[in-house]
Amino acid sequence: MNVEIITVGDELLLGQTTDTNSAWMGLELARNGFAVSHKAAISDEPQALRDALDAALARCQIVLVTGGLGPTLDDRTKPTLAEYFGVPLKLHEPTLNAVRAYFDRRGLPFLEVNRLQAELPDGPGTAILPNPLGTAQGMWFERGGAVVVSMPGVPHEMKGLMTDEVIPRLMERFERPFRYHRTLLCFGRGESYLSQLLGDWETGLADRGVGLAYLPSFGQVRVRLSAVGSDEAAVRTLVDGCVEEAAVLLASHVASTRFEHAAEGVAAALEEAGLQLAVAESFTGGAIASTLTHVPGASRWFRGGLVAYTEAVKESQLGVPAAMLAEHTAVSAPVAEAMARAVRERLGADWAVATTGYAGPGSEPEVGTAFISVAGPTGATTTKEFHWGRSREVNIQRGVTEALHLIWSQLRQANEDCQKKVV
Repeated sequence: MNVEIITVGDELLLGQTTDTNSAWMGLELARNGFAVSHKAAISDEPQALRDALDAALARCQIVLVTGGLGPTLDDRTKPTLAEYFGVPLKLHEPTLNAVRAYFDRRGLPFLEVNRLQAELPDGPGTAILPNPLGTAQGMWFERGGAVVVSMPGVPHEMKGLMTDEVIPRLMERFERPFRYHRTLLCFGRGESYLSQLLGDWETGLADRGVGLAYLPSFGQVRVRLSAVGSDEAAVRTLVDGCVEEAAVLLASHVASTRFEHAAEGVAAALEEAGLQLAVAESFTGGAIASTLTHVPGASRWFRGGLVAYTEAVKESQLGVPAAMLAEHTAVSAPVAEAMARAVRERLGADWAVATTGYAGPGSEPEVGTAFISVAGPTGATTTKEFHWGRSREVNIQRGVTEALHLIWSQLRQANEDCQKKVV
């Protein structure tokens, strides 16, 4: 069952706001058997929405719209949808009471303009989807077997409506095949190299009813295998078998067939072993800690971190010797190792990872040089040197990816060594 997503807002087209809604919606829809076949970002102009709806309904039975539901004059999605489906807007007293209560709970004045949030479509094929997280309600329109759903553009409000209202209603309304995918998380090589390793095996996947996609990002590639069918058990067996075959062909380049992101693997390895991690960051500026703490339950295995951006902080807070900084410079293997050992000891962690480097931009030859070090329970370190390009953003993201991969690989190796000792 195909779905189209339409995001409304000039700010999206101008690049002032990043569209994270579509990515989240796509993942949630796929988990429940729906496939997003098209996405469109449009302006706030009513005609843009009318044209987008005409195009979407010509190819899909389900259209999900986000944005343009506020009480201000530039929010014109609601009246445009009402006009498009030929239904009036009427004051909905239960919503009006809910909006008043929303402002009362926050100690904010209820303005006359807020009454507009309670004017909602009222007619055949329409339904109001309550939004307890905000004042803009979701709206359901149905005509000729097709469904159009309108939701706020505020991410947490949209997610609440999708989870509590939209997906359950869509699952009840539409039959859909079982969709299943698995991912091989690969490090160290690009998609062209991995594709060469898969060779003729990849070419034959289409005849088996399996799709393959390469999803590259900074320093890693996710190889996704997927299939669709009416028999859930058969689809799972098919994809799982292909994952096993691909893992053999890709060999050591596969970090995991269980996790799609390195942070999840690090979290699982630490939690399963009952260990804790600390980080000391220079050029990554706290991005590693941020990535790790996005994993639910991080407080169980993440001890904390320190952003030691300047030499003075490296020296005063991590005890990196001034003589070492003078002899080797702040961007060096000895300094990265000293940072890792120090943050592990000072924060009482079992493991630690540290980064130091020249993020850029600039034309100096050292830009893009970085050192990442991991310190284990004994204080011994493993350090890698990198030479990337001149893009600051790319270098920081590569630093995060490589740091997570390095600590993850060290944790896996330590676990394997421990098992050998037990045997």
